Amino acid sequence: MAPTLYILTGVPGAGKSTHARRLVEETGATHVAMDDAVVAAGLSLVDYEARFALQPSVEARIPQLLAEGTSVVAEFGSWTRGERDHLRSLADGTGARTELHFVDAPLEVCRERILARGGLGAEGLAGAVLDSSIDLYERPTEAEGAAYDAFVVLQN
Repeated sequence: MAPTLYILTGVPGAGKSTHARRLVEETGATHVAMDDAVVAAGLSLVDYEARFALQPSVEARIPQLLAEGTSVVAEFGSWTRGERDHLRSLADGTGARTELHFVDAPLEVCRERILARGGLGAEGLAGAVLDSSIDLYERPTEAEGAAYDAFVVLQN
């Protein structure tokens, strides 16, 4: 069976990490998460300059894993269609299937989850990101989902 690239999208606190853990348990996929790499590097989740500098090296694991036959759960937030298209392109030439999983939740629920989780940058995520930057998030559409082998919408 061909490996699958599961691309998760949603705003902070929507439940992407919880869904990623479920997918990993159900499928045996490898979880490649940008937040994990940021935290492991000792950086704040809202240090976007450092985050974007680190991202190419984190992404580089994906085509290699897929080519080896390993499914991947890619958790990068992926706020724009362009970002999601880029992640999907990492499966090109690997024979992998692609699935877009949109994890959605009300903003107030997202804010509560972020603050309850805590950690470096939690206040910034719950405040500045959800309050002032949320308009930058491009919700995936059915038309975008049609570019994938499967499009899954989860309401949390």
